[in-house]
Amino acid sequence: MKLVGLFLLVCSSLAYAQNSKVLIVGDSWAQQQYSDQIHDAVFDVNGYPDIQVLRNGDSDAVAIDGTTAADWVEPIELAKITQALINNPSVDTVQLTLGGNDFLNNWNTGMTPVQVNALKAGVVADLQTIVDAILAVDINIEIVLSFYDYPNFEETTNDPWEFICKGLHDDMQNPTPDEINTMALDFTNAFVTIANQNPKVFYVQHWGRMQNAYGWPDQGIQPGDIALPGDYTLTSPLEAMRTHLGFVKDCFHLEPEGYDILVQGLYDEYYRYRFDTIYKSHFE
Repeated sequence: MKLVGLFLLVCSSLAYAQNSKVLIVGDSWAQQQYSDQIHDAVFDVNGYPDIQVLRNGDSDAVAIDGTTAADWVEPIELAKITQALINNPSVDTVQLTLGGNDFLNNWNTGMTPVQVNALKAGVVADLQTIVDAILAVDINIEIVLSFYDYPNFEETTNDPWEFICKGLHDDMQNPTPDEINTMALDFTNAFVTIANQNPKVFYVQHWGRMQNAYGWPDQGIQPGDIALPGDYTLTSPLEAMRTHLGFVKDCFHLEPEGYDILVQGLYDEYYRYRFDTIYKSHFE
């Protein structure tokens, strides 16, 4: 009986490895989507229950909270990504989510245009290095760039429990939603040039998804009223922001339901075509 159980476990593990087509790489947005197992659920509901995200162990995880593009270009960290691909040849699609912490940790409203451009160029260069390393592993790999939605510092910095968000907002010299969103859009537009220059790299934008999905019904703005890419002068609705300890609202990260909306958008605009054409993108 024990041998039968072991045999079934091995077979299950082999089948899972063969069905692991997607590797999620990046920061907290990547890590939370990975930990919440959003992709497998979205793939399942859309008719692809046999396609899964590669589940790495903690020791070789490549979706790590708080990391930056600058962190991942370090040779020892970059090797983790490439090794995950080498060890799992069934993976032919990488979802890359990085650059947000590089922006949030280094940008502030007092920076000159020259300083902003230098920061932006540095992040783009780091992202390009990561992209190049991934594509060098296998010519069949594709990368989908998946970034962020508007933050909400307006409603998450007045509570004494919100010291993390308040400290971050203070470090950025307390930008308004208009200021931070405009700059975030500018940085993302720079990141997207990587996709524009490589036929194996794609981009799905998420700006305004939470505004569109949740709205502000108490203010007469219903779900669906605000079309993508949303209103950059507004935050994402507080309801969409992740809850910690049962009551502390996050200024930047989304609830699992928010990530579910985001990944469904990724499916609609990228993964559906990737899967429907036997893992060949419709963009080629």
